[in-house]
Amino acid sequence: MNVLLIDDHFCAREGVACLLKQIYPDIQVFEAESFTGGLAIAREQPLNLVLLDLQLPDRSGLAGLVELKQEFPDLCVVMFSGVEDRELVFQALKSGAMGFVVKTVSRQVFTEALRDVLSGKVYLPATIVGSSTLLTSGDQTTTGIRPATSPASLGLTPREFEILRWIACGHTNKLIAKQLNIQEQTVRNHLRPIFQKFGVSRRTELLVKLFEQGIVFGLSGAGK
Repeated sequence: MNVLLIDDHFCAREGVACLLKQIYPDIQVFEAESFTGGLAIAREQPLNLVLLDLQLPDRSGLAGLVELKQEFPDLCVVMFSGVEDRELVFQALKSGAMGFVVKTVSRQVFTEALRDVLSGKVYLPATIVGSSTLLTSGDQTTTGIRPATSPASLGLTPREFEILRWIACGHTNKLIAKQLNIQEQTVRNHLRPIFQKFGVSRRTELLVKLFEQGIVFGLSGAGK
């Protein structure tokens, strides 16, 4: 597996590279201190994942993300930032990121985030998705937060609502099918009307729509 780290801080790169090699002993880690340098490596090496810093000396991370996705549409890019901001997460998803990892996360969370994105899932900070503190605080007056309390509240069938809740947790069709004890094709069949009702065509667009509308789910079943 080939991973590219684009970060202008040497210590940050070295620390992440060391951790990656501990998690994946056979990994090949490439490093760049600027977006220009990272882009040159991406053009020369087949990559499985890019960890892209949000603030770089020659390009903003979001602008770099757009450029990477334009040239390499299938490349898995994860934003790696010291800043956890809801609007930045929205922008990253809209631009094609498969995840947004905050630099202050624990080793366990970092490991889980990598496994998620490498398996095709979208990883987002728990505080953005709708963490337990947000969902159990009892404060329903929080600006922009719209708890999804029932299928009818979103114009969905009970099964669509259940599947959407799992999608909001970043689960793949395969995992959803396993959790619900149904066929993977059945999950795909339910996804079509969900996409139509939200006016989207992709999972990342659906997640953006949920977050923009402030829709959060209780985690009584999903995500545990």
